[in-house]
Amino acid sequence: MSENEAQSLPPVRIDIAYSVIGLVTTIVWSVVDGWLLYFYLPPEGQGTALVPAALYGTAVLLARLLNAVLTPPIGYWSDRTNSRLGRRRPYILFSGLPYLLLFVFLWTPPLRHESPLNLVYLGLVLVLFNVAQSLVTIPLGSLLPELARTDRHRIRMTAWSASFQLLGVILAGLAGFVIDRWGYAPAALIYAVFLLPLLYAPLLFLREPSERQMGGERFGFWQSIRITLSNRPFQVLTLTGICFWTATTFLILIVPFIVTEVCGLTVADTPYFYLPAVLASLACYPLVNWLAGRFGKWRVFAASLLASACVLPLLMLIGPWLPVPLIVQGVAWMTMQAAALSGVVMLPQTFAAEITDYDEKLTGQRREGAYYSAWSLLDQVVNGLAGAVLPLLLLLGRSRLDAHGPLGVRLTGLVGGVLLLAAFFIFQRYPLKSLSEKTKAAG
Repeated sequence: MSENEAQSLPPVRIDIAYSVIGLVTTIVWSVVDGWLLYFYLPPEGQGTALVPAALYGTAVLLARLLNAVLTPPIGYWSDRTNSRLGRRRPYILFSGLPYLLLFVFLWTPPLRHESPLNLVYLGLVLVLFNVAQSLVTIPLGSLLPELARTDRHRIRMTAWSASFQLLGVILAGLAGFVIDRWGYAPAALIYAVFLLPLLYAPLLFLREPSERQMGGERFGFWQSIRITLSNRPFQVLTLTGICFWTATTFLILIVPFIVTEVCGLTVADTPYFYLPAVLASLACYPLVNWLAGRFGKWRVFAASLLASACVLPLLMLIGPWLPVPLIVQGVAWMTMQAAALSGVVMLPQTFAAEITDYDEKLTGQRREGAYYSAWSLLDQVVNGLAGAVLPLLLLLGRSRLDAHGPLGVRLTGLVGGVLLLAAFFIFQRYPLKSLSEKTKAAG
C-alpha cells in the first residue's frame, strides 16, 4: 500500500466502532451455538435432558426456516429506508434490547425435566430470537460496503472485525466458568447486562453516507430477489459459504463435547481450549492482511479453505492411544484449526462488499441489504440443518459412557473436512478473482 493511499484511509475509530457491535453479536451467537445443545441435551451423566433428543434438531431447524422467510424482507426494507439516522442504524437501535432479552429467555425453559412443553418453548423463543438477531446483523453487515469504499479499507476493517470477533469468542468461552458457578440463566443475564452498552455506544460514532440512500427507480421485492440470485459471483460465494458455514457450525457445536467427552475434562475447562486458538488466530490476522496485499485475497482465502480441510479431520486421531496428554492433543488441534481458518473467518466480508459493488455496476443501485439478507437466510438454513444433523451424528456415540464412545464427536471433524474441501473446489470458479489481482498490483 502506498503512503498516500494509507493516509487516505478513514480513521481507525470507525473500524473499531463497527467491530464492537460485531463483538456483541459474536458473543451472543457463540454462547448460543456453543452451549444451547449442551444445555438442553447434556451428555449422559452430565445432567438431565430437557427435551426429547430426537426432536431437538427439528425444533431448531423449524425456527431457522421460519426466520428465513422473514430475512429477505429485512434486507429489502433496509435498502429502501430513508431516515435522518440512515438506512441501517434504526434497525440496530430498535431491535438491540429485544435481542438481548430473548437471549436470556433461551435459558429459562418452564420445566427442569424432559418435556414436550420445553420443546415448544424453545422453538417459539428461538424464532423470536433469530428474527431479532437478523434485525441487528443484516443492517450491520450491509454497513461495511458503505463505510469502507476501497478494497484496502475493507481488508483493514475486516481484520479489526475478525479480531473483535475472536475477542468475542474468548469472552463467550468464559461462559464455562460463569455457568459452572452460577448456572445457565444467571450467566446469560450477566452477559446481556455487560453487552447492552457495547451494542448501543458505537452507534454514536457511525455515520452512514447520505448519498448512499436509495433514490430514483426502485426494484420490487421479487424483482430484487431475482436479480440477486442471478448474480454469478454471488452464486459461487454462496455455495462456498454453505460448505464452510456448515463445517464451522459443527466445530462450534462440538467444542464442549470435545472438552468433556474426548478429553475427559469438565465444562469449566473449555476456556483453556478457546484461548490458545484465539491467540493463534489473532497472530495470523496481520499475516492474512499482508498476504492478501501481496498475493491477492482470492489466493489467501482459497489456501485457508484447503488448509482447514486438511486439519479438521485430525480430530479423529485424538485419543488415549497417543503418548500425549488428552488436553494437549485437544488444545493443539484447536490451535492448528484456528490458524488454518483465519483466512476463512477474516476475508468473506471483503468478497461480499466486492459483490455489492459489482451489483451497483449492473443495476445502478446500492442493494447491500438484499445480498446480506440472502446470506443471512442461507446462514439460518445451514445452521438449522447443521443443528438438526449433528444430534443424529452424535447418536453414533457422543459420550464416554456410550457403547461406541465419543465416535460421533470425532466424525464431525471428518465430515467438516470434506465440506471445506468441497468449498475449496467451488471457489475456484469465483468470477471476480481478477479484481483481487488488480488490488495486489496496486499495493
